[in-house]
Amino acid sequence: MMKTFKPIIVLIFALSCMNASAQRFGRTEQDSIECIKNLSLSQGFFNQRDFISAYEPWLEVYRICPCNHVNNFVRGSTILKTKIAQERDREKRQELIDLLLETWVTRTRCFGNEGFNLSRKAIDMVAFQPDRIKEAYELMKRAMELGVGSDHIAPFFYFEYAMINERAGNIDKEEVFDVYDIASAYLERILKAQPGDTQIMNALANLDIAFEPYATCDEIIPIFERKWDQNKDDIEFLQKITRVLDHKDCNDSELFFKATEALHTLKPDPKTAYLMAKMLEGKRMFREVIEYLRDNAAQLDNDRDRVRAYLLLAKAYVSEHRYREGRGAAQEALKINPNEGLAYIFIAMAYAQSAKECGDEPQVSQRAAYWAAVDKLRMAKQVDPNRTRQIDELITMYSRHFPSGDDLFFQGIAEGSTYRVGCWIQENTIVRKRP
Repeated sequence: MMKTFKPIIVLIFALSCMNASAQRFGRTEQDSIECIKNLSLSQGFFNQRDFISAYEPWLEVYRICPCNHVNNFVRGSTILKTKIAQERDREKRQELIDLLLETWVTRTRCFGNEGFNLSRKAIDMVAFQPDRIKEAYELMKRAMELGVGSDHIAPFFYFEYAMINERAGNIDKEEVFDVYDIASAYLERILKAQPGDTQIMNALANLDIAFEPYATCDEIIPIFERKWDQNKDDIEFLQKITRVLDHKDCNDSELFFKATEALHTLKPDPKTAYLMAKMLEGKRMFREVIEYLRDNAAQLDNDRDRVRAYLLLAKAYVSEHRYREGRGAAQEALKINPNEGLAYIFIAMAYAQSAKECGDEPQVSQRAAYWAAVDKLRMAKQVDPNRTRQIDELITMYSRHFPSGDDLFFQGIAEGSTYRVGCWIQENTIVRKRP
């Protein structure tokens, strides 16, 4: 049936969309009758999840009145993908794939939103015709140039397609870095408009994970260094360098130092203050880190950067033996992301390092803070299992500082009882003996 209607689809579509609002149900009264009848049939089968039976009436709707409602395209995508999956005839399957890709063009003509529709066409193209990856990449590039609204999926696939094309020899690594910068900046921009959106935050995290093994600092830095002299006063170039090097943890490179200082001089703001702090962390200049972040961490424009800044501030405070302030910074990070295990680790370190200051005798009271420290580490392990190895090592180390059974006995303290850790910590914990 597809061969009989496909040659006239473009003509009918053009006529039916000349005035979409006036001709939602087709050009003629008979068209309207057929459109409404098939809409009802297609929707009924679709709601029953009988997508194969929904295909024929949906196809009539697409032929007669495609601009009737955007849901025609939403349902049509599911219907066509199901039909493609079940079709065994190679030629018919290809016709269905062509129709699926065509629907994204038709959807744009009816309802606009070209950037989003191009991105979804590219994704479907790769899903069903992976050998067209170069064409899909160009479609996705155009989609990102037009803008995909608040969509968090397209930026990730844009980067993925860039990596595939680089491996195929279609583009060079420098272009992949550019795509990563564009994709991450886009996700950060929409996260700023929708703070706390977990889907966008996860997309950013997955983008970083995908980029992580792709190139080393030794590969990235020379690419940017070749452009330095011509672009060192270009704010966009400096932002790109600092963003990519920061995400790749190339913070101890001379290029990162130069770019960060130049960017902070040209355009000082909370983001450049954070980058200056990252640079100074590499030099273990923790007092300066505190100065840059103390008033700027809360002013960063997305949750991911705020968490990173508070964690860096917590590390700096603990390194400077300002334990109460270190705990406060870690707690600010936990308010934003309760599953950030590193925040609990820094609190545990603060407790352990201040243990001798929080008791008047060495047998028990000066060791009690280690109980509280291990409590925090167990919380870290619960919320952030990816850090299990690091956490277990710290638990083993801190547990060696627990009081012995004899020390507890002579102090008249029962194992398993509740104990209040004093000084600045002020937390209840459970008495345990040394393993």
